[in-house]
Amino acid sequence: MNWLYIGFIAYFLNAISFIVSKIMLTDLVPDPWVYTFLVNVLGVLVIVLLPFGFHVPGMPVIAASLASGVTYVVALLILYKLLSQEETSQVVPLSGGITPIFVFLLAFFFLSELLKINQIIGFILIVVGGFVVAHEESWREKAKHMGMKLFWGSVLSALFFAGSQVLMKFVFNNDTFIDGLIWRGFGAVVGSLVLLVPAKPRREIFRSFRRSSVKTGFIFIAGQAAALLSFVLVNYAFSLGPVSLVNALSGIQYAFLFAFIVFLSKKFPRILKEPLKPGIVRQKVWSIVLITAGVALLFV
Repeated sequence: MNWLYIGFIAYFLNAISFIVSKIMLTDLVPDPWVYTFLVNVLGVLVIVLLPFGFHVPGMPVIAASLASGVTYVVALLILYKLLSQEETSQVVPLSGGITPIFVFLLAFFFLSELLKINQIIGFILIVVGGFVVAHEESWREKAKHMGMKLFWGSVLSALFFAGSQVLMKFVFNNDTFIDGLIWRGFGAVVGSLVLLVPAKPRREIFRSFRRSSVKTGFIFIAGQAAALLSFVLVNYAFSLGPVSLVNALSGIQYAFLFAFIVFLSKKFPRILKEPLKPGIVRQKVWSIVLITAGVALLFV
């Protein structure tokens, strides 16, 4: 069950990175193409892992690793586009809440991943709890509020995130953790370079280097440090446990996200908003109860 504790830490850090991303996309780096490039080109840092276990696996593993990196870049680009237009508490939970369902289905059909009955019930409770903590509105109300384009964009990003994660589980099933991370990093770099193909985004990306400031650089590095550590821990958890359950644990990050937004909304009222009506607070509490019950079932 080490993957369970690792997942808790990873999703706590991921909630921090989402807050930083919203701040960056609202005030500092408003172009989603630029921010996606900056985030994923850091995949080149995997070269520091080369002395610790790099080798050339079979073509299926290489293809899956590179595809995982590229699909993750696409998923982030869609998510960052949505974040630049909508509130964090609307976009992140919707995309992240649907992702476990896609992961569960893809892992079942392509990895033959089977869960025990207590794990299935725990999975359902965590996913439902994640939805409840994230949504004050029904699906129909949310689609109307966000607009159908943003709503279905969130669903599409969830599908790409799920595909990326299931591909990495395939890699870890057939290769070492370090080697899988290295090839996945190469895939992220390839995806970043693809972002340079369209002329307009390419100009904005190169222009962003000239406009960068110390403040922007510091906030970006802090956010990416949290995101990088979260990414490594989540993938390590994938290598240890069922990818469906590890991803379902992402429901806890919405509780963290809610707490962070409430705490920081006074400092960044224009960027981070969260209504604190009594009914909404009760809803959040019940969602945390569901998530806690689901996690407890995973220990049975």
